[in-house]
Amino acid sequence: MIDWRLGIAAALIGGALLFGYKWGAADCRAEFQARELAHIEAGRKLDEARRAAERARDALSRQLEGEAHADPIAVPQCLGAGRVRRLNALR
Repeated sequence: MIDWRLGIAAALIGGALLFGYKWGAADCRAEFQARELAHIEAGRKLDEARRAAERARDALSRQLEGEAHADPIAVPQCLGAGRVRRLNALR
């Protein structure tokens, strides 16, 4: 017959294995979640950098557009040569 001590030892070993399995699974899930959060945070930072570059590009575009269309008027009654060319281009 199986000694009762052997049964208790087997139960303790089984309990320890089950406890270790559960503990390891929880650690694995926590590590995976931390890695996923790090990926999300890195993506958020890259997206924010992309938006900042886009805003800077748009501001520069508006500034260059304004400078391109700014034609100093030498005589208030007349249009400058650049303005006349732009008006003629609209025809």
